[in-house]
This record gives sequence, structure tokens and C-alpha cells, in this order.
Amino acid sequence: MLRKLLHLSAIIIPVIYLLTDKRTALLVATALLAILSIFEILRIGGWLRIGIVRKYTKEGEVKRPLGSFFYVLSAFITMAVFEKHIAIASLFILSISDPLSSILGSRFGRIRFLGKTLEGTLTFFFSSMVILLAFSFGIYSAVACAVVASLTELFSRWPVDDNLSIPLAAAAALTLFTKVLCI
Repeated sequence: MLRKLLHLSAIIIPVIYLLTDKRTALLVATALLAILSIFEILRIGGWLRIGIVRKYTKEGEVKRPLGSFFYVLSAFITMAVFEKHIAIASLFILSISDPLSSILGSRFGRIRFLGKTLEGTLTFFFSSMVILLAFSFGIYSAVACAVVASLTELFSRWPVDDNLSIPLAAAAALTLFTKVLCI
């Protein structure tokens, strides 16, 4: 549960971007990415051992970067490549919908579905839709993007971490639906 709540703290990056400009947000992401890169090199190499980090590290993350590294990397790429409102909404989807679906799916999920729960997947979908509608995207774009983001979360497996794939897929989908297809 603590790990899932820490995931929610990633909301700080889109909030910074929302309240400032692209340059400031990219500087913050660059600084965090540099710090996390050094941390991950030291941690994976065995030169840095922090008890609480080891306690909450998933088995598959022992010899590869943690999800936080992929989140900051995806935040940097998403903010650098996509329009501001699209990037922010996509990062909010990851930082809100992903931990929320995990918490509710593990707590209330009864129907197993592709290694996850149907309840968690539906939570991800509906919370993504709410986020997109709060950012004033049209209903068709919000539904279509929420479907893309939910499927990305559902099917993301190593070596592609969902912390990297979700915001990039959501931002690409939003760009396609709002700028190209105009829905």
C-alpha cells in the first residue's frame, strides 16, 4: 500500500508543469532524472543499500531500474514532445489512475483478468476519463484515450514499464484524436 501511495506522489511533476512553464518543468524533470540515474546505477550495482527501498522493491526490479526512474523518464519525454495540456493530462493519468486502480483492484477486485483485476482496469478507465474531461477534452477523445491508456496499462510488461508506456501512449492518442481526427 505504501508503494502505491508513493506512486501517487509523482503527481508533483504535472502539477509543477501546470503551475509553471515547459522550461521549468523540463529542468525539474532533468534534475530528477540525473539524480535517479545515479541512484539506480549505485543501487543496481550493489554500492547503495537503503532498507526501505529494498523493502518495497518488486522482485523483478532488483536488477533493473525502479518504476520511479521510468516515470521521470516518461515525464521528461512527454513534456518535451507533446503540447502542454496533453502532456499534463497524460501524466495525471499515470500518477492518479495507475495507483488508484492498483489500490482498488487489489482491495476489491474479484474477477482476475490478464494478471490484473477487471475492477482495477475499470477503475483505471473511469478515472482516466474523469481526468481527461476535467481537462476539457471532448467526450469522444476522452473515451478513446481512456481506452488506449487502459489497454496500455493492461498489456504493459517488462521490458516496457507501464510508467513509461502509459503517458506516452495517452499523449500520442490524445494528439491523434484531438489534432488529427478532431474528435
